[in-house]
Amino acid sequence: MSNDKIWQEYIEKNFDKFISSLKSDDFISGKKEIINDKDIDFLEPKKTYDCLRKIITQDALKKLQNRFRAHKHRENRGIKNLQLKSHSLNMLDKFKAQVGADTLEEAIDFLLSPDYRDYKHDVDQAKQQLGDENFDSTDLMVVNFTKRLQNYDRERLSLIIELAFNEGWRAAKQTKKRTGNPRKEALNQYDLYNSVVKSIARILNAD
Repeated sequence: MSNDKIWQEYIEKNFDKFISSLKSDDFISGKKEIINDKDIDFLEPKKTYDCLRKIITQDALKKLQNRFRAHKHRENRGIKNLQLKSHSLNMLDKFKAQVGADTLEEAIDFLLSPDYRDYKHDVDQAKQQLGDENFDSTDLMVVNFTKRLQNYDRERLSLIIELAFNEGWRAAKQTKKRTGNPRKEALNQYDLYNSVVKSIARILNAD
């Protein structure tokens, strides 16, 4: 991709956001200004910077220059940003250490690339060890699941969760048993849980 094309795509997506992020003291006038796109030459970085020097301070301009320089480096190297929640990143870091990967990218390759098929035992062993640490992915699992649902189904899911919570609350208050596994026993007696389990079993058997 040519530098001009990288610049055009970057500025189209990020210029308005950048200007909106500036504070009053980032403008030469000392107050926030509305910048008309017609007054700025966006054909190439140098022309844009020359136009902006008349409106924003040098420090503010450096912010844009540094951001674009970093973006161009990522584009030329084929590097993309990856957003992960902190617990997911923590587990990936631990997996990287377990399999002896040098980078997170290589750790992902261990999981996905057939080039690492000879390391399957090491990967499985690392996953088993990390699994024993009770990786907290409940929130991620729920979010990804609800994204696949229609609004009506999300409302139904909310009601089911509320029903399950209330039933569990009442059961917890009523039980006096402390031996064995009272929580598991109570779950097995819960009609809603059993209904869902049986429905899933029927679907799997039909397949």
